[in-house]
Amino acid sequence: MARLYYGHVVSNGAKIHYYRTGDEKPSVVFLHGISDNGLCWSRLAVLLEPFYDVIMVDARGHGLSEGTLTGYTPEDRAADVAGLIEALKLEKPPVGGHSMGAETAVMVAGMYPKLVGSLILEDPPFWSDSRKETPEARVQRREHFHKQITEWRDMPVDEIIQIGRRMHPNWHEADLFQWAKSKKQVNTVAFDGIETDRPSWREYAKHVKCPVLLISGDPLLGGIVTDEVAAELKKLWKKPEMVRLDHAGHNVRRDQFEPYYEVVKKFLRKNTDW
Repeated sequence: MARLYYGHVVSNGAKIHYYRTGDEKPSVVFLHGISDNGLCWSRLAVLLEPFYDVIMVDARGHGLSEGTLTGYTPEDRAADVAGLIEALKLEKPPVGGHSMGAETAVMVAGMYPKLVGSLILEDPPFWSDSRKETPEARVQRREHFHKQITEWRDMPVDEIIQIGRRMHPNWHEADLFQWAKSKKQVNTVAFDGIETDRPSWREYAKHVKCPVLLISGDPLLGGIVTDEVAAELKKLWKKPEMVRLDHAGHNVRRDQFEPYYEVVKKFLRKNTDW
């Protein structure tokens, strides 16, 4: 990556930090998953930078964005991103996201349709009815995140990288570094939104009208989007592109980076001026 700029906007009552590759190119926005940060997209940004102004956003309470006491519902995150798109004067960029970021991207496209040109969704948390989390399970997951992040905050980054390498032996070293670094930046208050009651993903996904690329992994390896969910989304959206990558779980691009990039590149070429 030749250059990387950074800055922040005040959106929805919080300072939202971002990184961007810049220059007079079409923009594309990427949103990370819970406990990650914007720079988790760095490897993809390096390859897209010759063609795009790649904007990587730190979600509220993550990375270098402000960790406010409240504001962690899906609707809040969507408002944060909508405000950033408006503040940076982006012209209907593609918006990509992983997990929580994919959920946010869908909500931005549904709530603020004039701001989004297309969606690139990496295994959004759209659970099938048979796998849907109970309120008790959401509380347990929040508590797990709290405990884990609190423990890792006092560890050196290199030690967290070693933990990540044991958990994900096939990940690239650059991915492991950003994954580990993000764990020392996230504010534990950001996890409080996990237990918040929210509408079914069907309620906000049905409002999406722009082109969509859905990339999922194998549910047996931890992927969330099942064939059942994909079939429902195909009915809700107009001719979505859906790709399931073998040998990948929930972290699709980290598990299978090269095929992930090829799928994203093809979609962007079709739906932008590249």
